[in-house]
Amino acid sequence: MHFTDEDKYWFDRVKETPSEYQIIIDNDSVWVETDNINGETECIYDFSSYGYEFIYGLLNYLGINADMC
Repeated sequence: MHFTDEDKYWFDRVKETPSEYQIIIDNDSVWVETDNINGETECIYDFSSYGYEFIYGLLNYLGINADMC
């Protein structure tokens, strides 16, 4: 499993603007949150994978030689 182009976009956007966006990790989902105009957190993007598939995609995205078994 590799990140989709949209996953990569949001990963980079969160990295570039940590004061505006945050990645939230749950046991069955990974998403991007931001504060809306009312000051409440809002999910704005769901990553295409989670769990070990997310970790595998992340390691590959970072250029680390990884494989799943």
